[in-house]
Amino acid sequence: MRAIRLGMALLMLAGITRPLAAQRTPGEVLSRGVILYEELQLERAVTLLREVVSPGNTAATMVERVQSMKYLGAAFALLGQRDSAVAYFRRVLERDPFTDLDPAVFTAQERQLFGIARRRTFVVGVRTLSDTAFTPGQARVSLRFVTTQHARLQAVVGRVGEAEPLAAFRWTGEGASESPWDGLDQNGARLAPGRYQLDVTASATTDSASDTLSVRFDVSYDHEPLEDSLAFDLTSLLPERRPPSIARSHLAAGLAVAAFSVAMPSVIGHGDLNGTRKHAVVIAGLSASGGIATFLFLRRGSGLPANVLENARRREANARLNREIRERNEARLARARMIITLASTESRR
Repeated sequence: MRAIRLGMALLMLAGITRPLAAQRTPGEVLSRGVILYEELQLERAVTLLREVVSPGNTAATMVERVQSMKYLGAAFALLGQRDSAVAYFRRVLERDPFTDLDPAVFTAQERQLFGIARRRTFVVGVRTLSDTAFTPGQARVSLRFVTTQHARLQAVVGRVGEAEPLAAFRWTGEGASESPWDGLDQNGARLAPGRYQLDVTASATTDSASDTLSVRFDVSYDHEPLEDSLAFDLTSLLPERRPPSIARSHLAAGLAVAAFSVAMPSVIGHGDLNGTRKHAVVIAGLSASGGIATFLFLRRGSGLPANVLENARRREANARLNREIRERNEARLARARMIITLASTESRR
């Protein structure tokens, strides 16, 4: 009876542990597999690491899969299964050519098999440097390329969806290398902010192996804050012509004096005196003539030259300040640093 109870307990325990294991995230399984590898419990480590790279494990990220494949290759190397180790190392390099084995972590035996996998695999990769900002025309772009063998590389940069290339460059390299591109287009101008596509072709120098990839990247710029131009305040302008009301007021004043001069003798009771009337007519004529002359003069010469000159000086001062602001902004933009950000993962063509 005790044996039956013990068997049932074990079955229940197994039924509980399986769902618990299934609930673990790929990252947790990977971490546990690495710990078992470090403790040299290699068979158990292989079992867990294979869970992560299983096609049915859709939750695992590419980074987790690559890391698991690397430790699977290392585990098989220590188990003496060379072909399995090389096969997993090759799968790692095909997905991340930048992968390497740290001598402080992996043994010479593991690194030897990794070197064999590298020689049997030809692949090219690209990634951004940690400091992505650089000055176009004065430094190389912040992209690092890698080939698993010595190779000739050609890269073409263009706008997404456009066939006309903006820049093309060639170089040779092995392992990690930087391209000779300085961030300028084929006309020596900076790339405008926006999204671009980079197509890379690599050919091995030792045999006919080749590989290609395409990746999209975004271009932006980091520069000092720009100054805003100064709007001209129209209310600061002086009047450049006399208002028409001034001429009309002078005309009205002259005519009013003329009318008063004619009417005054009658008002004061000397309307019968010929001399007084004659003087009044003369005064009225002079007043009316003066008002009309002043009206005509003000209408013809209503401009204010001094105000015109002052307004021109104020406009020129505003234009000069804006020119200086524009020049300072252009200098800031000329010193701007280009930032390249990968917008998509590598795709093989």
